Amino acid sequence: MVKQESVVKELIKILSSIGLEVYVIGARSLILYRVDLGRETRDWDLTIDKPYTVELRDKLTNLLRRSGYSVQWRKWGLLVEKGEAHIDINYAPLILDDEFKVRARIIGGYRVPSLEDLVVLKLMSGERKDMSDLKKILVQKWSSLDKQYLMSRVKQAGLEKEYMKLIKRLGLKT
Repeated sequence: MVKQESVVKELIKILSSIGLEVYVIGARSLILYRVDLGRETRDWDLTIDKPYTVELRDKLTNLLRRSGYSVQWRKWGLLVEKGEAHIDINYAPLILDDEFKVRARIIGGYRVPSLEDLVVLKLMSGERKDMSDLKKILVQKWSSLDKQYLMSRVKQAGLEKEYMKLIKRLGLKT
């Protein structure tokens, strides 16, 4: 784990050196918030604050490969590997805005979105694993969430119906 973390920190430093803001998302971000997911995760999910233009894609690919990383292009971004570290770098344009940036926190040396924004990201995904994680976030962290902000973000994303259905199913009070 320590080796993976050092690779991830090195990668973030490289990305930051070319002017990118980097956020840890996915299961690792929830672990940083001390959400018990009841599962392990091998990979790291990062998002950057700039869209993947052809120029940025090529610059990142060349820079990372020169730094010893394996880089594969995927429809959602880049899969980057070095040693045992598997890192997905994507761009989340639908949610990454000024509010997202202002509410992000530094936890364990990593920039991490607010829990509320992570809830919206999980809700947007809709994948089974993400829905399971989402339920755990809501049940474990419900009392500490900024519900007004969360609801505003859910409405912005057009996911109010899905969110309210989930809240009701979990027996949470709004």
